[in-house]
Order: sequence, then structure tokens, then C-alpha cells
Amino acid sequence: MQISNFLGRGAENAISAATLAAVTHTTPRELRRLIMDERKRGALILYQPGGRGGYFLPSRDEEQAQREVSEFYHTQAARCRNGFAAIAPAGQFLKIPVGQLKITTTKGK
Repeated sequence: MQISNFLGRGAENAISAATLAAVTHTTPRELRRLIMDERKRGALILYQPGGRGGYFLPSRDEEQAQREVSEFYHTQAARCRNGFAAIAPAGQFLKIPVGQLKITTTKGK
């Protein structure tokens, strides 16, 4: 199942995770896994947090798409930085040198 087939274009057409899970007959956890699998294969599935947020594909309007993708990128980058900050004390405890965290991508898998 491709989640992107259920998504509209543009943030104004975002679908909440709860609604998307119901429509696709999946659990929220399974939905997140399916979305991550598609992203690993190169799909550009965006997410906008908040009350009117949800999952969507970039707008067909180039300027709007640029704003949407940029906002998603910066939000996710901040989450990653916060995640690394959260695990730093554990790395220090385990004596893992800073910069030695192995990060792999599995594009295409």
C-alpha cells in the first residue's frame, strides 16, 4: 500500500494521522512505518504539526511547494538536533566519542 496515493497536494489539504490511519485501515504505528518506508524509497511526504496539520504532498505551485518543503526540512532538522542532544548524556556514560555515532540510510530498501 502506498500512503502517498491517499494524500492531497499542499498543506491546505493535509490529512491528520488519525484520519489517514482510519482510511488506510492501519494503526498509527503501522502508518508511521509505511510512511517511513516510502520516504526511504524517495517519496517526498510532508508533515505539518499542529491543529490543522497532517500529512500531504508538496503543492503543485512551485513557490508554495518551496515554502512547504523548507518548513518541513527545518522542523525535522530541529527534531534531529534535539534527539542528538537527548542522547548525548547516554553517549558520555557509554564513553562513545562525540562524532562516533553511526548513522546509516537505507535508500531504496
